[in-house]
Amino acid sequence: MTAPLLTDGMRHRIAAVPDAFHIRRLELLRDLPGNRCGVEIRRFSDTVFATVAAALPEVGWMQHVGGLAPGDEALVPKIAAWYHGLGLRPRFEIAPAPDSEPLAAALTDARARQTGFLDTLWARTAPPTGEAPNGVDVRVVTPRSEEAALFARVHLGGHEVSDDGFTEHWAAIGLWPSEPEWWCYLASVAGESVGSAALAVDDGIGYFANASTLPSGRRRGCQQALIHRRLHDAAAAGCELTVSLATPGTSSHRNLERAGLVVACTNVFWTVVD
Repeated sequence: MTAPLLTDGMRHRIAAVPDAFHIRRLELLRDLPGNRCGVEIRRFSDTVFATVAAALPEVGWMQHVGGLAPGDEALVPKIAAWYHGLGLRPRFEIAPAPDSEPLAAALTDARARQTGFLDTLWARTAPPTGEAPNGVDVRVVTPRSEEAALFARVHLGGHEVSDDGFTEHWAAIGLWPSEPEWWCYLASVAGESVGSAALAVDDGIGYFANASTLPSGRRRGCQQALIHRRLHDAAAAGCELTVSLATPGTSSHRNLERAGLVVACTNVFWTVVD
């Protein structure tokens, strides 16, 4: 696989798909009866959004701000004030861009500090080359089935979410297989479901989202098999591009690179720390 030229327009296009996935997954959680996780989603402009889960202040990815770019400096204190009023600390995800010094200064003034990095990887979509790892069976989860609940358990278990956490997490993720243009997968080894992943198709892009493996199933080829299957299905769906996110230096990042994806850009997390 190869990657096209990364123009500003293309960068915005490939960023929009993970952002839309993030917002939709929180909408599914918010719309459960009672909204016990306290999810709110607010737009500060056509491109800038913020999400919160007030009942889960320690979960940084839920207190998330996306879409900020140079020129949005005036929005930073407004966003920070909104989170402060909720008693939460936001995490801003900032893409690389020219003339970003004023935005960095605004984030610093809001008492945000750089706390991490996230790579966007991409390629032109093509069927996978080579064979999937032996001994791993990958199947698509049927919506509104017992396997949808199993998918949720494997997904959260792979992220080591405690069983005594909010049960709404399981219910919301069990709805993912029913979402239009989302495909959810389970990977099994020796008949045991130990890995999960999702593929979301949007704007001609196949987004490889939220891969997860139970501790008992790691280092057995599950994630490579799930990538292999999603490459096949993204190509069959007519996707022009394949996109995923991964923390630099992780096994997830290495698996995506082995499959032919390359780094498009590295985003920086800025978190209000005090």
